[in-house]
Amino acid sequence: MCGGCAVPHYDVPYSTTGQPTARTIVARIECELRDMVRNDRPDDPTTWHRDFLLNHDYEVEVALSVEVNNTGGLAPTMSYMNPITATTSYAFGGTATLSESRDHNFTENLQFSIRDIYNDWRTGADPHECPLADTELAGMLGISDFVAMSSVSPNLDQTMNLTSKGVFGGSIQFLVTKSLGTLGPTWTLIHFKGPGGLASLSQVNTDKITLAFAEGPNLGKPLAKGARRPLNPAANAFLQQLLTGSISSQLTNIQNSLTPH
Repeated sequence: MCGGCAVPHYDVPYSTTGQPTARTIVARIECELRDMVRNDRPDDPTTWHRDFLLNHDYEVEVALSVEVNNTGGLAPTMSYMNPITATTSYAFGGTATLSESRDHNFTENLQFSIRDIYNDWRTGADPHECPLADTELAGMLGISDFVAMSSVSPNLDQTMNLTSKGVFGGSIQFLVTKSLGTLGPTWTLIHFKGPGGLASLSQVNTDKITLAFAEGPNLGKPLAKGARRPLNPAANAFLQQLLTGSISSQLTNIQNSLTPH
């Protein structure tokens, strides 16, 4: 079956010691944030909202979640076949199900400053180069789409309220399903037929990042790299709102699937 045999395998790179790591996922996020503000590629269409991000000192709160679910099941069948005549027979059958599932979920919150990433790149302290795509979340994420939509929104709330300082964001999710259907021998004797073999075996990897952008404390001030910043209250509040909304949507979908039609 799926195994109480081994720990499910996350869809992330593994180190030489066999430990999972999210390093390339974090590097990909930093790389896409850098590409939106770098100024050495004037013809690059992804950098046109550079001033919007830098002038408003945007900070980004990110919730990263990687989950793997392994499921296996057996569905043996047995039929009693009683020949009545040479051309007809009576059959009585039964089935059983035995299944097992194991789920592992890892979640962490990350914080980035657009200005700090830009200064790292500009001064050469850290180029924030894009990593090789060794997992789904280390490939092209399209974070610039969120910024493009918000930067041209005429109604973006940019008041000084700490819970609504120009906040916007969204989520990106990759779902990979690997499955194996019914597998196994069946046999038929004069009076019995059965049993079935392995009914199902599946592994589902769900990798998701949720991003919340909010203006930072240095709005309107010159660019300067400072010490590590405290948690941005506006970004954090909006991130919690996004995550709560996502959970509510999932619960609604589950409820709808259970409601008889």
